[in-house]
Amino acid sequence: MPTPHRLTPPAPRPVPRNPPPGYAAPRRLAPADRAPARRLPDLDPVGMALLALGTLAVMIPFLQFSAGPWVWSILGLGVLLVLAWVRWEAAYKRRGRAPMVDLQLFATRSFANGSLLIALYFMGMTSVWVVCAIFLQSGLGRTALEAGLVGLPAAILSAFSSGIAGRHVFRIGRPIVLGGIAILLVGLVTSILVVVLHDRAGTSIWWLLLTLSFVGLGQGSTISPNQTLTLADVPLRYAGSAGGVLQTGQRIGTAIGLALITAVFFAVQGQAGWTAAFVAAYLVIIAIVVASGVVGIVDQVQARRAGRRPGA
Repeated sequence: MPTPHRLTPPAPRPVPRNPPPGYAAPRRLAPADRAPARRLPDLDPVGMALLALGTLAVMIPFLQFSAGPWVWSILGLGVLLVLAWVRWEAAYKRRGRAPMVDLQLFATRSFANGSLLIALYFMGMTSVWVVCAIFLQSGLGRTALEAGLVGLPAAILSAFSSGIAGRHVFRIGRPIVLGGIAILLVGLVTSILVVVLHDRAGTSIWWLLLTLSFVGLGQGSTISPNQTLTLADVPLRYAGSAGGVLQTGQRIGTAIGLALITAVFFAVQGQAGWTAAFVAAYLVIIAIVVASGVVGIVDQVQARRAGRRPGA
């Protein structure tokens, strides 16, 4: 039986001493022709830890304020951690590394103003439905279904208005957000009026279906257009971190707002009753939403001074 031969690669072809015209010598791959080595992503773990701990320390006093006055000392620690994070990110970039958030991002006017606006907006707005549900169920004895139905027209109109606002946001700019905030304030003020009239004159509480519809219209005209305007001028290389910063601000605003406004609601309820608690909570919400509107006005004025369409 014949013995199988081991396959051997062919010997390299010798290069002739006097190659004929058109002869191409075999070329060895240069280092530049080879696939580049895969680099591990720069995750900036120290930056992530500082921001996470700072955010947690800022939120804890608002979430656990009943633990006692000492808990507010954690707020100062949170501010120091956030400042340390800012310094770390700047130093990290100077060393030629990729920071978690490039602070140059906040040099974009529309992004800085839009992020602050929506953080304040979420701080106030997300408590509207919580306070309303608690008031209707615990204060007036309504069912959870009835409390939910009160917000149904607002939800439908929010979807409707956001579609319209999205089609015109680049043509109108920041004023469309300011218009949404104004409509929202109309809904909040008239809702206070409905609750007071229900308590004093026996007016039907179902008028909230109408007044809270303005809240829905305002929400649809504010949230999605503001996000579009906030991210419009952000350089493409910052797109991912910009979206993360925007969402983080909204979540922090929501947590602080819910803790603060429900604390006001229950503090007043224990002293003056359910109607006064509703009014007090909604007045706090109005104050915070007005503050977000002021940020929008400042952004519009700055845009005009820069010679651009407001919000563009």
